[in-house]
Amino acid sequence: MEPKPDYFTPIAMTTINTHPTIDELKDQIKKLNSKAGQMKMDLHDIAEGLPTDLDKLPEISARTYNIYCELRDLKQQLKILETNP
Repeated sequence: MEPKPDYFTPIAMTTINTHPTIDELKDQIKKLNSKAGQMKMDLHDIAEGLPTDLDKLPEISARTYNIYCELRDLKQQLKILETNP
């Protein structure tokens, strides 16, 4: 009879980097800037087409808001890291 697997034993532990480097933050900001720009253009397109895509407006505006909040937070982190290396 085969032993039953122990599902509570972790297979591997990964290290989570809770303190990104300046270069990592710059890379994240660059990628997020691109996504944010696309979200802004999508939101603009929906606004121009109103009332046609009215149902899409809440979701797209919320996603756009969230991505810009994340971008703001990353830029604040970068500024802190650059002033206190």
